[in-house]
Amino acid sequence: MSWIQLLLIVGLVLLGFLAGLVLRNKLFGRLFFTGMFLLGIIFVVWPDLTTALAQLIGVNRGTDLLLYLLIIAVFFGGLCIVAKCRQQDRRMTLLIRKLAIRDSEINPK
Repeated sequence: MSWIQLLLIVGLVLLGFLAGLVLRNKLFGRLFFTGMFLLGIIFVVWPDLTTALAQLIGVNRGTDLLLYLLIIAVFFGGLCIVAKCRQQDRRMTLLIRKLAIRDSEINPK
């Protein structure tokens, strides 16, 4: 095992623990990220596996396959963040409306 493989494995394990801490109450998120980190470790230990998988689905190189999957993951993550921001905006709007109504009932002019 080369030093870069060891460094990548350590990094993936640390990120896995961090994801577990951040997502401690979200079972789906923990399972998803644990699976992704384990898959990353497998690809680091056996790098030829990505090439074999890529050729199996019609992509020439494993690196290209990983890049395509990364692009999809980044777009998915971005959409999740946008959805979460919209949800927070709706919650904040409702809260502000409720506070405004409550304050107008408490302090009528």
